[in-house]
Amino acid sequence: MEIKPFFTLISKHRPAKWIIAAAIVLGLLETAMSLLIPLLTKDVVEQLSASSLETFTIVSLAAVFILQTATSGFSVYTMSYVGQFIIGGIRKELWERVLRLPVPFYDRNTSGETMSRVTNDTNVIKDFIISHVISFLGGIVSIIGGVAILLYIDWKMTVLMFIAVPLAMLILWPLGSKMFKISKSMQDETALFQGDLGRVLSDIRLVKASLAEEVEYKQGKGRIKSLFRFGLQEAKIMSIVTPLMMTVMLLILVLLIGYGGVRVAQNSLSTGELVAIILYMFQIVMPFTQMASFFTQFQKAMGASMRIIELLKEPAESGAAAAGMKVQPLALDKDLTLAFEGVSFAYSADRPIVKNLTFEAQPGGMTAIVGPSGTGKTTLFSLIERFYDPSDGVIRYGDVPIADIGLEGWRSRIAYVSQDSPMMAGTIRHNLTYGLEGTDESKIKEALAQSNLSEFIASLPQGLETEVGERGVKLSGGQRQRLAIARALLRDPDILLLDEATAHLDSDSEKLVQEALNELMKARTTLVIAHRLSTISNADKIIVLEKGEVTGQGTHAELLQAHELYAKLVEQQFIDNQAV
Repeated sequence: MEIKPFFTLISKHRPAKWIIAAAIVLGLLETAMSLLIPLLTKDVVEQLSASSLETFTIVSLAAVFILQTATSGFSVYTMSYVGQFIIGGIRKELWERVLRLPVPFYDRNTSGETMSRVTNDTNVIKDFIISHVISFLGGIVSIIGGVAILLYIDWKMTVLMFIAVPLAMLILWPLGSKMFKISKSMQDETALFQGDLGRVLSDIRLVKASLAEEVEYKQGKGRIKSLFRFGLQEAKIMSIVTPLMMTVMLLILVLLIGYGGVRVAQNSLSTGELVAIILYMFQIVMPFTQMASFFTQFQKAMGASMRIIELLKEPAESGAAAAGMKVQPLALDKDLTLAFEGVSFAYSADRPIVKNLTFEAQPGGMTAIVGPSGTGKTTLFSLIERFYDPSDGVIRYGDVPIADIGLEGWRSRIAYVSQDSPMMAGTIRHNLTYGLEGTDESKIKEALAQSNLSEFIASLPQGLETEVGERGVKLSGGQRQRLAIARALLRDPDILLLDEATAHLDSDSEKLVQEALNELMKARTTLVIAHRLSTISNADKIIVLEKGEVTGQGTHAELLQAHELYAKLVEQQFIDNQAV
């Protein structure tokens, strides 16, 4: 268990040094005020015993109480600011990293696990900083100051008080290491549970339609049982720590009162001094109790920081822009050929998806991709968008490998319209201009007109400010498709990727969407995953994929004559009736 990475993470996002110093100084002043109280209380007791209570003593005690309260309040607020500032910085870095991570990372990890690192793990660190750091530093000062004053008052009583403390520390230390392991396991399990929860809630309609509530309940119940088990293990340790510290405190208190009473009876110790010693005992032993909690929380924070650092170490997308910077694309003409040259890709070494793909998509033309299900058509689009890098071969735009083009610049040239275009919770305007904030209103109106949406938007009381609901559930399939097409028109792409957008629509919606697509495809290089004969027959070139390989290229007429599988697909109306 290394401590350095934790402190490196914290120091990287700390506020100005003077703010941290102010928080520490205020905390130490509060402790100093608390150290004066037993001394003043001693004077009060002794003066009361002598029936000569002085006004100055009462005023001094009251002033110290007021100062302690004030410094405590300012200390708590300042330290809270420090904690919130540090966690805000860590979360911003995590948020930046999450947005820049490549798609394969999300193939390996659930969204809930990632969310847990950004929210739950950072909260653990925040609670540690705000609730335990200052109390730990103040506790050290309280122990040192209290011991120094006690030695001045009566060194024999001080030695007696420290008989039980080292023994308790020796027992507590190994428990902290055990707590670290339990805490990290608990955080991992919490992340898995949150991942399951996010998955189920995001696909709740599928869960219900599949009658899978019982299956998901059993899996969730298993996660909850694991959390319960880890919680009990944590509780077992705390059940040892808490009674042990209370026992130490009571043992010391009994010893002090017993021995102190004898000393008072022998007139070698005053009543006021005994009261002060007992009060200092609490001020010394209580920090030891807090230290047990501090080390427990520190172990939790260490576990949380390890998970955060693991995420921050994940490499960002190759060619992704650094925070706050723009990656400039190469100067490219619009009318360039998109070419695959011997491109292969596999999610894992034993699972090749596409093999040695070689073909060209001519500028301004439509290239249709056909083939049975599972032949790599969607993967081909993902390679064009650079969600994945080819295992072998190269994709060029003109003479330039697309890997050499700035990622932001390359993706700005592409628009993708799928069968079920994703929508985000928010307004129609938000979804329309997503990633294109500040778009001119006249361009929005033009895109709506070209995508046959103007009449629909005008019929809505709130127009573009109408909420679409989560995943656009308040819109019909055709409306979502036309909105996706309008969004693509606003991007004004050079390359258009279509996973036939008219599939699964009724005839009226299909007509409107097809008209919008015709506007969108004008003078753009278009690649279509084709499901319908009508789409294929209009293509300038058709690419037939079979088991991840190109087995045919040509026009509809040419392939009918020369390609057996293609002819069979057309004959069986496979392309018309089934997503391939």
